[in-house]
Amino acid sequence: MQDASTKKFLETQTKIGFTLKGEWGERELSLLDQVVARYRQAGMPDPFPYPVTITLENAGRNCLVKGKTICLTASGLTTWTLCHEMAHGWDAANDWKLSKAMRKATGSGFLWRAVHFLRPGWKFFWYHVGSPPPPCGVDKNFNAIEDFAESVTATLYPEEAAKRAAERGLPYEKWGYTHFHETPRGKFIGKLLYKQED
Repeated sequence: MQDASTKKFLETQTKIGFTLKGEWGERELSLLDQVVARYRQAGMPDPFPYPVTITLENAGRNCLVKGKTICLTASGLTTWTLCHEMAHGWDAANDWKLSKAMRKATGSGFLWRAVHFLRPGWKFFWYHVGSPPPPCGVDKNFNAIEDFAESVTATLYPEEAAKRAAERGLPYEKWGYTHFHETPRGKFIGKLLYKQED
């Protein structure tokens, strides 16, 4: 007979259709459950339409490896981090076409990409957010792929996104919006999520 934690692990893995590896505790499974519920409410099919393995470790960093494995660190894991990395998985499963399409739709990109890589600390050469606002701000690591993942996460967690944007001095009201869903990025992601139901 299975214990409660093994049962929960297997139920969660079946529900999302991803392979889970590592030491998943009740807290981490609960966070994953919450994020999956947000994606479902927004229109993502059940199970997810792309193959991914999610590995949970006690150390390391949160990232996507080779487009197929989401690596997560249990320490400090949040719904925001999970949602963001799952968005990378979705983008990778579509050959990064989703982030490219959003970049084009918002008129975003690097004005001088080569110079940015030579001088990443110079804000003038950072990723240009064509149709503002950015989901939560921009830094030297921001690019089309990060823009997409942050925009998906901001669409699914708009209250948290608004708080983060305001804390960075970039409240949506600065551009005439009161909610992330009203922004060009919010509208783009909203259409993309609901399109998944077709």
